[in-house]
Amino acid sequence: MPALRFLFTFLLGILLVGSVQAQERVRNIRMRALDAGQLEVIYDLTVARPGDSIYLEVRSRLRGTLRILPEYVRGDIGTRVTVGADRRIVWNAVANGYPLNEEIRAFVQVKTNVFPAVTQTPSVPPAVTTPRSETVAPKPIPIEPKVDVATAETPKTEEPKSDRKRRREKPVAVVADTTKPKSADIEPPVAQQPTTPDDTARRPKMRYVGPLWGVVSAVAPGIGNIFVQLPKPRVGLRPLLTVACYGLVAYGLSERQKSQDVYKVYQEQKNLSAGEPYYQTANDHYHKYFLATRGAMIMAAADVILTVLRGVRNSHIQKEAARYQGFTVQPGVQAGQPTAVVRYSF
Repeated sequence: MPALRFLFTFLLGILLVGSVQAQERVRNIRMRALDAGQLEVIYDLTVARPGDSIYLEVRSRLRGTLRILPEYVRGDIGTRVTVGADRRIVWNAVANGYPLNEEIRAFVQVKTNVFPAVTQTPSVPPAVTTPRSETVAPKPIPIEPKVDVATAETPKTEEPKSDRKRRREKPVAVVADTTKPKSADIEPPVAQQPTTPDDTARRPKMRYVGPLWGVVSAVAPGIGNIFVQLPKPRVGLRPLLTVACYGLVAYGLSERQKSQDVYKVYQEQKNLSAGEPYYQTANDHYHKYFLATRGAMIMAAADVILTVLRGVRNSHIQKEAARYQGFTVQPGVQAGQPTAVVRYSF
């Protein structure tokens, strides 16, 4: 019996832990279009823990998971989202490069254990002081001067000792300067505060995806069509179109040269029966030249037309996005009274 009781308690604990872990944190997700370019997602947040981060994921039936840029999303998203009903996320899909003309699904995900990075402040180096240097003055040293006595040509006469003593000069003592020179005071270096760059991120400019890329396609078929793809350029097999067009042109020109050479031989023949094979050969070469060059022209023209049409459509989408970004109206409720936030930028 004690063993069965322990086993029952253990299984009950596992079931309780599993039910707690499987608890839904986001429920009742709704989605609606505010206008032709913005999508609103409303959800209920039942559980929120410190470090949780809310983010939006949108999937398309044709394109798969869409790449959402953070500057086009606002509302109850990211960290510090409190528990409650009718949490709101607004995504500007047109400005992000996705027109709302296809079937999509929205998912509200919760990423756990997300903490902001701790920034370290640089340490200030300690001030360095240099001790004063003191100089020791030397002691005075007496110096006996030398007296030069000039002798005359006259014979020497001995002088008495008393006169000699009188003529002796007193020695002069030279005393060195004993003042202490003061060393210049060295000021400690002042630590400069590090300058931090501006953390405000500017909104990136949208690249040009208009119809002028058709000029590039006219010169290099397939290349201009790369840069009118949204949300970013896609290469794919488009460079092969450039190689194919220029290859057909080169092949056609070579066939034309062969046709002209064979036709010259045909003109040198003296009768019609002898020149008939040369005429047929020249005609075949010219036929290949015609098909190759016209095929290259058709492929290049089709690429230019498709690029221009795609560019016109992209320009229309960008104009709509700029119009919706310039003037927005956001309804709401404050203190029980209906309000509306109007935003106009130019």
